[in-house]
Amino acid sequence: MELYKSIIEKNTSSDENRSYKILVVEDDDVSYILLNEILSSYSVQLYRAYDGVEAIEIIQKNNSNYDLILMDIRLPKLNGFHATQKIKEINPSIPIVAVTAYAHSQGIIDCYDSGCDDFIAKPFDIKKILKIVEHYVVLRN
Repeated sequence: MELYKSIIEKNTSSDENRSYKILVVEDDDVSYILLNEILSSYSVQLYRAYDGVEAIEIIQKNNSNYDLILMDIRLPKLNGFHATQKIKEINPSIPIVAVTAYAHSQGIIDCYDSGCDDFIAKPFDIKKILKIVEHYVVLRN
């Protein structure tokens, strides 16, 4: 974790006025709190949507404000597959990473087919989360 932390800190410290924004679409409080804890020491701000409908509304209002979306797949009102498709129609350049406990092969294929750029399985692999943030947020900007 220290290696990834030093890479992210090195890249984010060069632009102190830049605050990376990540929208976490997650209805489960424990999962959100865990993601918040993992990313709390980095130059990122987390925002939360509790379901797919809320995520779409947030992106419609502020579609260029987010550097990354972490999208749970099993959500109330509108699942992560459909929310991803709609968000990609609004702004295809926002990277969306599926976050789900359903890590079987068809589930992963469905995530990519819906427009997700990457995939993180639950329970979380901290190194994978940090690598995703490094790749889609820090190195992309």
